[in-house]
Amino acid sequence: MPAFANSDRLRRFSNAMVIVTSIGMVVIAVAMCLVFFVPEWTRNLLLARLGEAGRDLTLTPGRVAAGAAVTAVPVGVLLFGLWQARALFADFAAGRVFTPSSVRRLRNFAACVMAQAALGPLSSTALLIAFTLSNPPGSRQLGIALSTNDYVALIVGGVLLAVAWVMAEAARIADENASFV
Repeated sequence: MPAFANSDRLRRFSNAMVIVTSIGMVVIAVAMCLVFFVPEWTRNLLLARLGEAGRDLTLTPGRVAAGAAVTAVPVGVLLFGLWQARALFADFAAGRVFTPSSVRRLRNFAACVMAQAALGPLSSTALLIAFTLSNPPGSRQLGIALSTNDYVALIVGGVLLAVAWVMAEAARIADENASFV
């Protein structure tokens, strides 16, 4: 395993990021559960995700349950991605940088970031459908919300995926060089 000039700095940073991602995962999971039990928070979520289309949506128990089910998918992907990032930082903190495990975790995290690019517009559309499907004909809504954040997630995920491929190649070369010694 190659030594790095700034390995102590990487360890300290990675240990801090393990804590940050752990806290973030707990806060996100708890907040996303609570958001569907506190009507004002549900309304705020709808406004944030749907804009003006979410302003006058009626919060019935069935609609809230459907909204929770729709939201569970991108939140689940987000939490899995954060879990992978947390494990990657733990690997780095332990000095495991160019390993198959680190490459896999980075690749999984990149895939989750890229998936968020598609899940953002899809889940917004599904939320609007879930909250208006039981409306009478003529008052149902269908909308597609696109954001520059979705585009940025796609690009950042692509960059991370490319870095994972570079890491895999670096690990292969390091193993090959180690076999010569």
